[in-house]
Amino acid sequence: MVRCYGVDRRRPLRYLSAVIFAVLTIYLLLQAHRPPLHEKNTEHGPDPLSLLQDASRAHPGTAALRPTGDSPSAPPNNNSLTGLKHMAVGSVEDTLPTSTASGPVSPQPLHLHDPQLHVVIAHHSEEPFYMRRWIDSLRSIPHVKELGAKIIIYTKNSGTNFATLKHTTAADEVIQLPNVGREGGTYLHHILSVYDNPPAFTMFTQAVIQKGQYLTGEVEDDKVATLKDWLYERLSTKFGNDTGFMSLDRKHDVCYCGHCTDMGQDDFYPLWPQIYAMLENMVCQELEGHVLSFNGHFIVSRKRVLARPRRIYKYLKELVDAREDHWIHSEPEPSWFEKDKGKSMPSNPKFGHTLERLWHVIFNCSNPAQLVDCDVRGMKAEGPGGCTCKDV
Repeated sequence: MVRCYGVDRRRPLRYLSAVIFAVLTIYLLLQAHRPPLHEKNTEHGPDPLSLLQDASRAHPGTAALRPTGDSPSAPPNNNSLTGLKHMAVGSVEDTLPTSTASGPVSPQPLHLHDPQLHVVIAHHSEEPFYMRRWIDSLRSIPHVKELGAKIIIYTKNSGTNFATLKHTTAADEVIQLPNVGREGGTYLHHILSVYDNPPAFTMFTQAVIQKGQYLTGEVEDDKVATLKDWLYERLSTKFGNDTGFMSLDRKHDVCYCGHCTDMGQDDFYPLWPQIYAMLENMVCQELEGHVLSFNGHFIVSRKRVLARPRRIYKYLKELVDAREDHWIHSEPEPSWFEKDKGKSMPSNPKFGHTLERLWHVIFNCSNPAQLVDCDVRGMKAEGPGGCTCKDV
């Protein structure tokens, strides 16, 4: 008997199953010997994320916030930003390792924080070369170096060559403003522009620091246009992290409710008592003196800037920048003004001179008893306090 066999249709499926099983087995074996995704690849150097994690374990957050000094409880040095820097953001050394098992880490920038001193300069037609000399002198002061200085020049000269001014002075920014409001309008513009996040300190100054800067021909060539010794020393020894307001003028006088001793004579500034009442919510007393300085050169802290509401600065700016038909140009001022300065106008408003005599009041540093070293008669400039009001 001849037996006929049919085709076994199950055989191809068996072959396919065997192939799939083999492939899966090989894949599982490969996966079992593959390094985990989080394992360091030492072949190409350390993993950056692991370095940061290692640094965090080696330097816990409390160490980065510790004040500098020989012991963990040592207070920060008032004349050094080091303590402030550690307390605010920590230092590069406290957050990143300097070397690993596979070699040194690339060096980090020395200053990762934003500059904590804005130097705001009101410029019109002053010579950039002489500005550069005192700016370099300022930058060389140790505490200024530690803070980091951002030089911002506001020019009101429409013919200024921006590139030349910025390059010659080594300024960080050069900004054009309309020629109105004198230097007071410039200062108020800057305060309003940074009011939401002001720096730790702001130095306000005209392009030539009157009485605080050597000028051509006064001294030997190597000191031409640099800061005078008394001002350099004041900034070097009195300007610290606790500075609230510091005058950068050598001469100081007193205002008695708008009656200000000025250039050897008693002049009355009628808007002075009105602005005082607006600032202090009380009328001024004629027998209560308030220190004033001239030329608008001073340093003020963030705390004192923010102690006044934005609306105060905005209103003062509206007054000092007022257009020609504004009532403020008709206000009476000292007799010398019109004779020496001419008619009040937007580019040289009379109110600008009143504002110049109010900065000490605006930033709450006008009590003569506080400024024990600043002789209000201008006979001397130095003493224990450094013409400074401290923040506490």
